[in-house]
Amino acid sequence: MKIIYTNLKYLLTFLLYLSLFSCDTNDYSLLLNDNEQNSLGEIQSLEIYSGINRVVVKGWVDDPNVSEVNIYWDDKSESLVVPVNASNGADTINEEIGDLEEKLYTFEVQTSDDAGNTSKSVVAGAKVFGSDFSSSLDNRELSSNLLLDSDLDLTYGPVNSSSGIIGTEVVYENTSGENVEVFLNSEQSSLSISDFKSGSAFSYRSVYIPSPMSLDTLYTEYDEFTPVELSQIAFVTDDSSDDEQIEWLREQGFYVTIYYNSGFGSASQDDIDMLNSKDLIIIGRSGNSGDFAGEEKIAWNSLTVPLILNTQWAARSSRLNWFDHSDGPVKVADIGAVRVQVQEPGDPAFEGVTMERDNLLPWSNTPDDFLYINPGSNANLLAVTPPGEAEREEGGAVLFARFDTGVEFYPGAGESAAGPRTYFGFGSDADDGNSYYFPLTEEAKQVYLNEINRLVEE
Repeated sequence: MKIIYTNLKYLLTFLLYLSLFSCDTNDYSLLLNDNEQNSLGEIQSLEIYSGINRVVVKGWVDDPNVSEVNIYWDDKSESLVVPVNASNGADTINEEIGDLEEKLYTFEVQTSDDAGNTSKSVVAGAKVFGSDFSSSLDNRELSSNLLLDSDLDLTYGPVNSSSGIIGTEVVYENTSGENVEVFLNSEQSSLSISDFKSGSAFSYRSVYIPSPMSLDTLYTEYDEFTPVELSQIAFVTDDSSDDEQIEWLREQGFYVTIYYNSGFGSASQDDIDMLNSKDLIIIGRSGNSGDFAGEEKIAWNSLTVPLILNTQWAARSSRLNWFDHSDGPVKVADIGAVRVQVQEPGDPAFEGVTMERDNLLPWSNTPDDFLYINPGSNANLLAVTPPGEAEREEGGAVLFARFDTGVEFYPGAGESAAGPRTYFGFGSDADDGNSYYFPLTEEAKQVYLNEINRLVEE
């Protein structure tokens, strides 16, 4: 067995030599040349960095025989030759190729020596960016902005992390009149600014790095926005029964703070100044009506800020003295929606609501309390119950009325308000033990909102 294997080995070796010496001389030369080419050191660690209408080609050679690096693109119709010298160690290339069209490129890189021998090709691709790509970038969506004095809170929408967005630049004017630039990275959604100059605008643009191999940072166009300062409402309440209305006010975009002082007649000047600095005060349905009588009455009526009164009990002559009537309001049990008759349908407060025949409007979902007053009020009565409504044959309950600044509330009242006043009465502590402090229909809520907006704009 060993003799057969040895003879077979010698036979194969003989046939190999025979085939080589039988080749054409030219064929053998080509084979040698090809071996020489493949033996030349190729480009190492080839990287193509892309940018706006340009790329940068990076790599290194360590073969001392290499004299040039040849870079080809566009099917070798374009090329660049980079001289190198690795005789004393590795030599690097870092070549920019500019004036490129916006498209995907394939780059082929070969080294060569002085004899014209070339290495194997090393191929890499890169996408070149341009104006089309830049214009397709979206500025991050501004979801909300809340301005209160010099405090501006911005909230931005979610981002597509694969888009290359890295953040958003915000430029604003501070309270010292200086332009300030802040950066919100893509992982953050909110930004708080404490020194924003009220009445000014801010600009923002989004920043993109399209890929880890990108040379350039790309920017969207700036969007400009002028925030409107939140209207500030001080809501006067002493318990949580008014929370439904407070939450509704906040949903409408108002900044609502809570205040209560049962001894407001001796309130500090700081408290008075704070309330007068608000855009509006609303006295809710809760609270003891006795806290609005005597010295407290004088202090509340002396405020110059616009004020809305909800509680029917505090509107009486024995309390704030807005109406010539000292008896308590009339409780009405659950009988469904009570309608009012609108006295001035053309008033801006009734914009956006559809009235029934005879200017009737669904107003209050009972249970609710209804205040009836003596004739002769100096108020502008805007909504009262018609005859037969709210289980009252003669009607006449006042639900919406306005008082002008400095005008006596009613003949003989001897008192007036130092600022605009609106009575918008509603709410009840029902016989079932529950409190219904925001029983307005959707139509009445729209009127209420219209009236609030009118007052905060005064």
